[in-house]
Amino acid sequence: MLGPVIYGLLLMWLGHRWEGYNPVRQSMSELGGVESPYMGTMNIFGFSLLGVMTVLFALSLGRLWKEDKVGVLAAVSLLGGGIFMFLVGFFPCDAGCVDVSWVGRMHSVMSTPPSILMPLAAMLAAKVVAKKWGRGWGLASFWLGLGSMMAGPVMFLPTMTGYLGLVQRLGIGLSLVWMELMALRLLSGSVGAMFEDEQK
Repeated sequence: MLGPVIYGLLLMWLGHRWEGYNPVRQSMSELGGVESPYMGTMNIFGFSLLGVMTVLFALSLGRLWKEDKVGVLAAVSLLGGGIFMFLVGFFPCDAGCVDVSWVGRMHSVMSTPPSILMPLAAMLAAKVVAKKWGRGWGLASFWLGLGSMMAGPVMFLPTMTGYLGLVQRLGIGLSLVWMELMALRLLSGSVGAMFEDEQK
């Protein structure tokens, strides 16, 4: 539950503090890039911390959904996304996020899998949550994942050049909203089960 919230708040706070930074036009990676005055903060407490939180959540889902093959695939996909997100923090992008150095190119390599694996996890999880919590939850999971996945190709459309940061935030944001919803639903179910046990 904390991972998406911490990441979102940090993103807004650092973007607001960096004078001249435009969150609509500029990518999130630039906040952790070599030119950023907040490079260390964004890379450690933004990308890498989110990666750790995502890995922990994926491991929890894997245990909860271990009897369902699709559920396990969803957890493995999310685990991969979390690992790569963690690694992003060790490879800041170059100036303007035009990656020409080895470290910059590695940033591009490490930052691509989360944008695929995290949405894929949400889409795969749709079948599992639909069985457990109802069709509405399944549809929400699938469409959040699909919307997040589609943000990647949309970013590269010529007409989206001035909105790169906005589209990128929408893409990762939908995956993080999915994670938050799953965590809240699982927590509410656990709390409900505890009350039922006490009443018995």
